[in-house]
Amino acid sequence: MAKKKNGNVMKQRVVLMTVITATLLTALGGRTAYLQFVRGQDLKQQALDQQTQEKEITPKRGTIYDRNGKELAVSANVETIVADPSAIRKKGNTEDVVQTLSAILELDQEKIRTILNKNSRFEYVKKRVESTPASQIRKYISGKDENGNKLSDEEIKGHDLTGISMVEDTKRYYPYGNFASHVIGFTGADNQGLEGIESIYDKYLKGTSGKVVKAGNNRATAPFEYEKYYNAEDGNNLVLTIDETIQHFVEKNLEQACIDNKVKNGASAIVMQPQTGEILALANYPNYDLNNPRRLTNQQLQQEIEQLPEEEYNKRMAEELQKMWRSKAVVDTYEPGSTFKLITCAMALEEKVTTLQDTYNCSGMKEVGGAKIHCWKTSGHGSQTFLQGLVNSCNPCLMSVGEKIGQEDFYRYYKAFGFRELTGFDMPGEAVGPFHSYENFHSTELATASFGQGFGITPLQTVTAVSALVNGGVMYRPHIVKQIKDSNGNIVEDIQPEIIRQPISKETSEQLKLVMETVVNDSGSKAAVKGYRIGGKSGTSEKLPRGNNKYIGSFVAAAPIDDPQVVVLVILDEPEGESYYGGQTAAPAAGKIVEEIMQYYNIEPNYTQEELAAMMTTVPDVTGKSVDEAKNNLTNFRLGAKIVGTGTTITAQEPKPGTTLKEYSGVTIYTDGANTEANMVTVPDVIGRTATEVNKILTDSGLNAKVVGGGNNQKSVKQEPAAGTKLPAGSAVTVEFQGEQQPTG
Repeated sequence: MAKKKNGNVMKQRVVLMTVITATLLTALGGRTAYLQFVRGQDLKQQALDQQTQEKEITPKRGTIYDRNGKELAVSANVETIVADPSAIRKKGNTEDVVQTLSAILELDQEKIRTILNKNSRFEYVKKRVESTPASQIRKYISGKDENGNKLSDEEIKGHDLTGISMVEDTKRYYPYGNFASHVIGFTGADNQGLEGIESIYDKYLKGTSGKVVKAGNNRATAPFEYEKYYNAEDGNNLVLTIDETIQHFVEKNLEQACIDNKVKNGASAIVMQPQTGEILALANYPNYDLNNPRRLTNQQLQQEIEQLPEEEYNKRMAEELQKMWRSKAVVDTYEPGSTFKLITCAMALEEKVTTLQDTYNCSGMKEVGGAKIHCWKTSGHGSQTFLQGLVNSCNPCLMSVGEKIGQEDFYRYYKAFGFRELTGFDMPGEAVGPFHSYENFHSTELATASFGQGFGITPLQTVTAVSALVNGGVMYRPHIVKQIKDSNGNIVEDIQPEIIRQPISKETSEQLKLVMETVVNDSGSKAAVKGYRIGGKSGTSEKLPRGNNKYIGSFVAAAPIDDPQVVVLVILDEPEGESYYGGQTAAPAAGKIVEEIMQYYNIEPNYTQEELAAMMTTVPDVTGKSVDEAKNNLTNFRLGAKIVGTGTTITAQEPKPGTTLKEYSGVTIYTDGANTEANMVTVPDVIGRTATEVNKILTDSGLNAKVVGGGNNQKSVKQEPAAGTKLPAGSAVTVEFQGEQQPTG
């Protein structure tokens, strides 16, 4: 009986042990399954984080060049500060790290502590640190100063940066600051393009990041036993169509035009090569500093906004920054006014509905569709040819021509000139302005459209269309990137000129050039440049709502008109000076830009006798006068002064009084005590040179040129005195050219 009882007990114990064992095995299996399948990926990542360290290698962003290879945007070497929180906790130097980095990097201490409390082996502390703070941090990491001398214990005390390291990085830098800001754009905190070319071509410029992966033991206590590099791939470089020199001409003259005409709402200018569609310059005023793009150009406005409450400050600042970054030349639309009369003229001549010699009458007003539409000259122009009507910028004349073109053809040509579509320009934000639907394009709308009112276009569309008017009738797609090159200088892509369509014939284009030249020689005279054949047209439009006395003045020019190399458009938004008319405000700026480009291109002037006479001046006698009196006297005669000596009275001058020179030549004036003999220069050889070359060579030598003859591309055949002669600085050298014997300065 006892044996049976004992047997039952044993059996119960075995069952119990079996159940317990099965339960434990089930629990263990469940736990294993949980760790394996539920938390497996997470635990695996934690193990990798503990055992490995991964550092990103930032690629070098591609350089942006102008068409001649000048650097407009470059990437400079900087440092990124990174932390190993696990190593810092193990060392116990957290407060040293917090205090030291906070002081050097000007970071909030709590922000640094938050980074160091993370459970990882790699965390960014601050990216793109400049050389000065970076060198201070490097000193404490290495324990040596910049000369390699070991720091003392006292110098290191409180600055233990164990667990902190530095990674090479790059930072975008713009050598010219505000230059071409609306073209180039800028990058963000992570080196990504945010505006302009930097944004549109970001995928080419940014490159591909690399990394360094290091592995240690499971406790991260042993030195790294494994290391692998994945090289970064630098970004491609861009070569723009922009010419840095022409861009400077445009920015300088656009700013001056805004100052002279008290322009309230900014300005734009574009220079296009009409035979290719290449943009040689594109500027807006005001511009902004690419190295500090979040600082408003208007410092007074910046200060006013900084006084606002935080929420209002953020909203207002965002609005003003977007306004500052916006490229008016590409994004904003405007009523073109009378510059559009060139397009209406092109339509009419191409359709042969009129000739330039046909006559039209202007009484000062024309009634169309029940509406009385006035000419700017309310008394009227009377009887005039179509060409005279364009010169006079007569609205009734253009309305009459518009009627002959008709609604259907006008609408068709408007589209053919690209005003109903994007040009496809390679910059962000391009706009298309409003125009009437065909169903609503009636006689009144046709009348106002014929003289450039009642619709909106962009400056970019204007310069593209006018380029077609003067280049033989071909519309090229405007573009601003010329080439894409890899980091070794190999061409990845060569952007070729692209023809969109041909809206007019070569014959019509030739007539348009005649029209534009006639306009400049008459009503557009403020854009005229002595010695060059310039074509152009002014425009003045009243902004909506009508009657608010806010206007846009513009001028478009092509030069030289017989073989156009550039088309220049200048637009001033709300000039508030003595005049708001484009022929008075924008034309002078366009003319100055054209003049500087012609000289830069070494295109020889060809002066008329009237121009030559107007350009000459006679050197006055300034001996015996004080320095200030002499300078003022020379200025009145349109001459410059170079002073030699430190005395107060003029004792000698070169050239001598009575010498005839080209205006703005330089006269060397010697004060008492100055040694004329010590300022002798050797006459260079200028035989076989053009007039432009002669002027430059002699001016660079400290002499003046008195040129006889000298038309386009003629070469000098004689000079007096001969090369090698010693003359006092400022003396005149007479140079004779083949051709008509007349003084040209």
